[in-house]
Amino acid sequence: MLKTKDLTRLTPPRYIVILLLMVLAGMVLVLSGCGAKSSTLESGHSSNQNQVAFDSASVPESELAGNTAKAVSLDRKTIQNADINMRVQDVSASVDKIIALVNENNGYTVSSRVYRDNQAISGRLSVKVPQTGLESVLSSIAALGELNDKTITTEDVTEEYYDSQAHLKVLQAKEERLLDLMDQTSTITDIISIENELGKTRSEIEVLSGRLQYLTNATTYSLINITLVQGLPGTIQAPQGTLGKSWQGFISSISGLINFASGTVVFLFTALPWLVLLALLFLLGRYGFRKMRARRREE
Repeated sequence: MLKTKDLTRLTPPRYIVILLLMVLAGMVLVLSGCGAKSSTLESGHSSNQNQVAFDSASVPESELAGNTAKAVSLDRKTIQNADINMRVQDVSASVDKIIALVNENNGYTVSSRVYRDNQAISGRLSVKVPQTGLESVLSSIAALGELNDKTITTEDVTEEYYDSQAHLKVLQAKEERLLDLMDQTSTITDIISIENELGKTRSEIEVLSGRLQYLTNATTYSLINITLVQGLPGTIQAPQGTLGKSWQGFISSISGLINFASGTVVFLFTALPWLVLLALLFLLGRYGFRKMRARRREE
């Protein structure tokens, strides 16, 4: 009996056994859940890889090449023009030299004019030279006389230029698709609709092509506007300083007096016929008035 009682004391209670079983069951569930999650992640990762491979394969080679080209830095497109104002000894000779200089630098003349304005002979030229040689040509022109003013302006049209090129390609592709549809269409309604859309597309292509042609020329050649001034021989220049200003004021007063006298003489000669007519009318009126007074006295 003593041995049986001792064994009973050594046996663990029933609730401890149940607790151990619950802990073991929980651990089994946790381990099985982790295994399922890892398998799910692996399968999801595999499906994502397949999806990426499918997307890459479905992209046309032309689009991939276009994306690669976009990553490459594009050539900068700028419009660079200049304005020069200078004084020369001989306007006509300077104009001929500038035109020859422009032709030597693979440029061309847009317009040329020589004219006389009051006490000066002036000239105006508009020429175009390759943009790469703009600074060299400007220096050569400035060496022909005394430079009064020089202005250079730069406009960046890189974005507009390449956007216009891309848009033009899209319109040309659209034109080709419309032509293919035209060949496949047999109904009059569809043909008219396609022709209208084709006309709009071609009109947009013409406008965009013209803009691209302008941008190409403007970014390749620089426009130079040149103003030349030549003083006439014998032109009086007043000295500088107080004496010069006094002398200039005296000359201005004399010139103003002469101009006033000249204007008065011109006015009198211009108004002379009217003055003679008014004088004759006055004399006739006076004569008639006297006659009337004499008759009234006689009566």
